[in-house]
Amino acid sequence: MTVYGSETLPVRCYEVGISGVATPTSFADYFQEAASNNARDLGFPGERLWAEGVAWVLTRLSITVDRYPAAGETITVRTWPSTHDRNVAMRCYEIFDTADNLLASGTSAWAVMDVATRKIAPIPDFVGAEYPKDQPACQPFATRAVPKLREAAHTAPVLTRKADLDMNGHVNNARYSDWVMEAVPDDFLATHEPSLVDITFRAECGAGTRLTSSCSDPAAGESLHSVTLEDGTELCRARVVWRDRTEVHLSGINAAFVPGAR
Repeated sequence: MTVYGSETLPVRCYEVGISGVATPTSFADYFQEAASNNARDLGFPGERLWAEGVAWVLTRLSITVDRYPAAGETITVRTWPSTHDRNVAMRCYEIFDTADNLLASGTSAWAVMDVATRKIAPIPDFVGAEYPKDQPACQPFATRAVPKLREAAHTAPVLTRKADLDMNGHVNNARYSDWVMEAVPDDFLATHEPSLVDITFRAECGAGTRLTSSCSDPAAGESLHSVTLEDGTELCRARVVWRDRTEVHLSGINAAFVPGAR
């Protein structure tokens, strides 16, 4: 029997973007909340790992979106742990609206970091002992690895903040989703939205760090992204597939917020 975790949440006004609907970062936050609570219910929460001197860290996150819910909608987030080995644990996600329509799905890969050395460590034995058996597989990642951005068409500066830090002492993974989008031109974002965001997390960073967000030209229908430190160290890379907002089937509540929808 599949062991699901489930959260029913309102889409709050501070969780939506300029178009009035949720963003990829909103979904990353919803996934993180549901995963944390489900891990706690199953016996391997972040607090227990901290007591062992280690912490969960996200290494890859893929989000596929059918529809972005608007502010005021109620959604249900469902998550379950899938396969795992000594070094990586997979976790799956689905988000539904009140009519049980699938809004988004996600796949994530998690590793464990030694808090003292900041290096990847084996997943503790107690996690394996508590991990549910014979769980359904997650939706496969669209590509074996996220391709490297070779030539940037657009760039934007980013400065990390103290408010971006999480309990592990580094910037929370969901903020990387914000940074990835920072270089995309405003006029393109006014008419397009991501249908797929696939991020690989390559390094951690703290507050007060100057970064550069870069991307290829999204007008081609998909774009590659990279977020780097001043010395060129790559914090994350991403692949984003885009769709025209005007071609998306919009509910009445969404149409009121999307430019050109009326």
